[in-house]
Amino acid sequence: MSEHHLTVDYTDYMSSSSILLSSLRHLFRFGLLFLRAVPSNTDAVSHIAKRIGPVKETLYGSTWDVRSVPSAKNVAYTSSHLGFHMDLLYVDNPPGLQILHCLKSSTKGGESLFSDTLRAHEWYQQTRPHIETTASPHEIAWPTNPEKLTMEPSIKAINWSPPFQAPFLSNVGNRPPPILEPTKDDSLMHRVEEHQSREFCEYFDAIRHFKGLMEADEAVFEQKLKPGTAVIFNNRRIVHARRAFENQGGERWLRGAYVDTDAFRSRLRILKEEMS
Repeated sequence: MSEHHLTVDYTDYMSSSSILLSSLRHLFRFGLLFLRAVPSNTDAVSHIAKRIGPVKETLYGSTWDVRSVPSAKNVAYTSSHLGFHMDLLYVDNPPGLQILHCLKSSTKGGESLFSDTLRAHEWYQQTRPHIETTASPHEIAWPTNPEKLTMEPSIKAINWSPPFQAPFLSNVGNRPPPILEPTKDDSLMHRVEEHQSREFCEYFDAIRHFKGLMEADEAVFEQKLKPGTAVIFNNRRIVHARRAFENQGGERWLRGAYVDTDAFRSRLRILKEEMS
């Protein structure tokens, strides 16, 4: 992803319609955009978001903090490695854009990682063109929501969030669930054959291959966010991760916000009309 890396000055982003248009065009095309020289206050992330559209309210509020806390149940609030994922896929309308503003970063480690799932899908089709029939029909349960999410066969978005999924249940015989727990390194590939149907094993083989393409060195963009840096990315296309970091003698604090896809596309369309 490094060849599509773009960083824009915060002041230009906030004050220039032409810079905003080029920034949103880049974001629409590649799914990832960085801002530099962002003011070090907790309202900056809202200002960045509102330049595109209304801030999306979620169960975390309009904005939220990513900081490690003692005995956290959510891996995002620990200092542990956090595998590739997208946010809030267990809700009916997951956020379209995610904005993260770095306020403090004095820890060892904690680098942010990004990968483009649509590019991984293109690579997959070159070697396994049956992805839609293999990796689409299976349902995924979420521990915070009893409903199930089914991947759609048309690639409008790709759903990927193993660190936050509930266990897969057995579909062979009457074996008691659960038997497949997402592991700490977000690998879902263990103990499959003895507990699951052949169809499900084929599904696991498909997502194992997709995961490998998505996490390949050439597919990953890595950057340690520094204070004054913000990143905007397409939450339905770009997966993000975080390396483990040391809590002792340092602090890592990101502030986040979401914007819906419809608002983003509307803003881009209006800007194009105004600037034409």
